[in-house]
Amino acid sequence: MSSFNMEIKPKVGLGDLKFGEIPENVTKIIGLPGNAEEISTDDDLKTTILFFENGVTVFLEGLVEPIVSNFDIDNKTATLFGQKIFEMTEGQIIELMKTHGYKEMESEDEEWGETRLTFEDALLDFYFEDAALVAVSWGVIVNEDGSIDA
Repeated sequence: MSSFNMEIKPKVGLGDLKFGEIPENVTKIIGLPGNAEEISTDDDLKTTILFFENGVTVFLEGLVEPIVSNFDIDNKTATLFGQKIFEMTEGQIIELMKTHGYKEMESEDEEWGETRLTFEDALLDFYFEDAALVAVSWGVIVNEDGSIDA
């Protein structure tokens, strides 16, 4: 599992694992999850959350066939646009995102104490605690027919 590519790719995926992949391909690429959780919502949308020991969490969504819709990562080796993202300050991350064309930004203090920096045009959130990046979350919108809204 150490050979898994931890490159965060907004609107594309994580390393070789792309949004829209089916569960079987997730385990082929990352391996078996350490834990899994199922969530159902009022609109019959099923969400499966796969937790991996390498600090990656994969979300699968769908009415019929679940597909990869979101990632969370807290692995300190993760990169974004070739940069080790967990070694960067909030200001450096903002500059990196702007350099790559993502400008729709907002920041909010969460009730649990973290600060969330959102780039809506990338569907990407950075979470900071005491000015240090602690997690990154990004995804795509899955339509009712199972297609991805990019």
